[in-house]
This record gives sequence, structure tokens and C-alpha cells, in this order.
Amino acid sequence: MRELVWACRVVCSRWRHRVRYALAAPFVYRNWWAVASSTCGTAVVLELRNGLRFRIRPRSGDLGVVNEAFILNPYLGRGHLTIPANGVVVDVGANIGDFTLQAARQCPDGRVIAVEPVGEHVRILEDHARMNQIQQVTCIHGALGGGVGTTQIAVDGPQSGQRSTATRSEVVRVMTLPALMDEQRLARIDLLKLDCEGAEWDILPAAERVLPRIRQICMEYHCERGWTPDRLAGWLRERGYRVWHTSGSWNGLLWAVRQA
Repeated sequence: MRELVWACRVVCSRWRHRVRYALAAPFVYRNWWAVASSTCGTAVVLELRNGLRFRIRPRSGDLGVVNEAFILNPYLGRGHLTIPANGVVVDVGANIGDFTLQAARQCPDGRVIAVEPVGEHVRILEDHARMNQIQQVTCIHGALGGGVGTTQIAVDGPQSGQRSTATRSEVVRVMTLPALMDEQRLARIDLLKLDCEGAEWDILPAAERVLPRIRQICMEYHCERGWTPDRLAGWLRERGYRVWHTSGSWNGLLWAVRQA
């Protein structure tokens, strides 16, 4: 019975988002009519009214990714976080660069480090940065975790990812957040964004020593391995952050700002 209720909630949520996307599309996209073409399996370039452009692959999750970033705007839309013009942003789980480019537009004098394990997504992200003439983005083909080593990523075209069931795979390097900061010579991070399918529970504990150098965190959390949003919020508060989060039995959003 619980599974049936959960399935119904998921279906209802998806339809609510679809309706919201359809109503908002003319206000977000200059060529909003191209959205229909992309849903019918045609490759398109979506032009946002803020000037950004994204290539949308047919039969992929690209449209949903861009819709979420610029219509729902989950990470920045709540108003908890700010990105200074000279800010340093680290985008972990950058996908095709939706949040990367959104952040880069807000810090023209800063840097955005985009970390993405799927090689095809990295190539698309780099293409999006060139297409939008954004030069302050550094793309890292790899993943963050609790240690240094390698991991396998399933490769299935637009459906690639760590949790894909594809039979082909690629080996990518894994590093800790402190190692990434050392490699990129980052003295601070103004905003750390995490969307990494549960790897946050490895990344954050391994980054504890550099947390004083991280001013803000936004993330999608997953309730796994005994971690809950309340437990994570408490862990971050003990380390000097003010925290907000949504509720959810499986996943949700969390924002944290280091208190002065």
C-alpha cells in the first residue's frame, strides 16, 4: 500500500511539473515553440530570454534538466543563497551545464568549476560554454567521493550515469573535495552545489577540514545509509552553518550558509 501511495505521488508530481513547464515556457524561452519539437524527438537549440542557449538531444533528459534549472530554479530561487560577481562556484554533478552556466552568468569576474563523471556530458557542457561565450568555466571529467581512486560510470548515450543499467561503461577518476580544491588552487568556495545521486554522504564527511572555507552549500539530498535531512542539517549546524531543507522520504533540497 505504501508503495502504491508513493507511486501515485510521483505521477502527480510529474504531471504538476509538466503543466507548470508548459505554462511557463513562453516566458522563459524565446523560441518556446521549439519545446514541442524536442518532446517529439527532434534535436533543437533552446534560446532562453536571458540570452543562454542549450542544445537539447532527442529522447534525452536534457529538456527536463533545463526546465528544472530555469523554471523551477531549485537552488537559487528560494533566495537563501547569493553568488558574488567574483565568486567561486563548484558544481558537482554538472550534467550538461544547466546550473554551471546559470551560476557563471552571476559571477562574470569569478570561476565555476564543473565536475561531471559522464564523458559525453562533459563534451556537451564544454560546447555549451563555448556557444554562450562563457570563459570562466573549468570542466573536470571525474567524480567526487570519500577518497581518491576510480569508479565505473554506465554509458548509455543520453541516459548515462552511475545508476544507469547500461552494459557499456567508462572508468573515471574519483577525488575528494579537498583534493579538488588543491588541484584547482581554490582558497575558498562561495557556493558548493551537489547533485550526485547519494555520493553526498561520502563527499561531505571527507571534506570536513575544508568546510570553514566553504561559504554556502546547496544540494539535492537522498535518504540513504541512515542519513536524513534532519541528521544532515544537524551535522552542518554543528559545523557553523545556518540550514534550510525541504521534507521528503526519499530525496529533497537543502541549503546551508556559513554564519559569521
